[in-house]
Amino acid sequence: MAVAEGASLGAAARRLGLSQPALSQAIDRLEAAVGQTLLRRGPRGSFPAEPGARFLARCRRMMGQVQAGLAACRSTARTGLLTDTAIETHRAIVRAGSFSAAARLRGVSLPTLARTARGLEAALGVPLYRRAADGMVPLPGGVELGRRFALAAAELEQGLAELAASGRVEWFRLGTLPMLPQDELAAAIATLGPMPALRVTLRDGTHAALLDQLRHGALDAILGALRNPAPAEEVEEQVLAPDPFVIAAAATHPLARGEVPSPAALAAQDWVLPEPGLPRRATAEAILATLPQRPRLAMETNSPHATIALLRRTRALALLSRRQIAAAPGLAALPVAPFGPPRAIGLTTRRDWLPTPGQRAVLDALRQAFAALSSAGEDSA
Repeated sequence: MAVAEGASLGAAARRLGLSQPALSQAIDRLEAAVGQTLLRRGPRGSFPAEPGARFLARCRRMMGQVQAGLAACRSTARTGLLTDTAIETHRAIVRAGSFSAAARLRGVSLPTLARTARGLEAALGVPLYRRAADGMVPLPGGVELGRRFALAAAELEQGLAELAASGRVEWFRLGTLPMLPQDELAAAIATLGPMPALRVTLRDGTHAALLDQLRHGALDAILGALRNPAPAEEVEEQVLAPDPFVIAAAATHPLARGEVPSPAALAAQDWVLPEPGLPRRATAEAILATLPQRPRLAMETNSPHATIALLRRTRALALLSRRQIAAAPGLAALPVAPFGPPRAIGLTTRRDWLPTPGQRAVLDALRQAFAALSSAGEDSA
C-alpha cells in the first residue's frame, strides 16, 4: 500500500522505516508466493499491475477494518505498532472469552498470553480487558477490536484467493438454519459444476450462533428464514423465495382431509411447539390465542426433524413452513390460510462484504435455484 500510494519504493521505504533493498526483497517474496506480478517498476516510479490493483483494493479494505477496530476502542495508535502475534492473541481472547480459555485455545501458557495481551494494551494506549469472575475478559471496545481483526483477516484471505495463480482455494462458508428447504440448496450446489479452486462448506446452527459467526467473518452468508428487519446493523437481508407458516399434520389426520377446521377442532388436538424466543413460536402463540381453549402441549422442540417424526406417528399438529411440509412425505398442510407476517427464505450477509468471483458464483447459483423451484411450485399449485 505504501508503494502504491507514493508510486516510489524509496518514499515507501522511508515511510515504513525500512531500507529500499529490504522493501524490494519483501515485494519480490510476495510476488513469488502468489505467482503474480503485483508491481510494475519503471523510471517514472512503481505502480500496481492489474493483479496488484485488485490486491491493493483488498488491502485497503483490510486496513479499513483495522482502523475501525482502533476507533471502536478509542485508540489513536498507528497500525504499524500491531504485530501478528498480538493480533492473533487478541482474536483468541475475544473468541474464547477469557485469558485462560484463550491460552488453552492457542496452546501457550497463561503468563505468555497475558504478556502479549498487556503489550497490545500498552501499544494501543487504551484498556482492552477487565478482571471478572472468570479471570481477565475483554471489554466491549476490545470485543469490537477483535471482531474487526477477524474481518481484516477475512479480507486478506479473499485478496489472496483472488490472485488465481497463488494456488489458494476460495472458500464460501454458508450457515444454514434448521428449517431451510434442502432441495434448493442441493440444486444450487449441483449447478456449480467442477470448480477445483472453490470449496463450499455448510454449517448448521441456531440463528444467534450463525449471526455471531457472520459478524466475526467466520461465515460469508446465512441461508434460511429472514428476520425482517435485519437482526443487526452490520448485516442485510435479501429475499429469495416466500415460505409462509402453515399448520401441519400427518396426511392421514382427519383435519387434513375435510373442510376448514374450526377453532374448537384445532384446540382439541395436541400441539408440538418450538421453544420460546423463535419467530415460529411467536406465530404459533398468536394462533393459539384465537382458540377457545389452549391445546395440550405434546412436545416442545426446536428440531424440525423431531417435529416431523412426531407428526407422522401421532395426531398432533405443528406449525411448519409450506416448503418443509412439501419435502416431508407423509405430512400435509391443513386447509387453513397461512398465518403470521410474510415469511421468506433468503440470504443474510454483512453490509460491507465484497464477495470474490467464486463466492459470487455461489450466490448466483442460490438465487437461480430458488427462483426456478419457486416458479415450478407456483405452476403446479
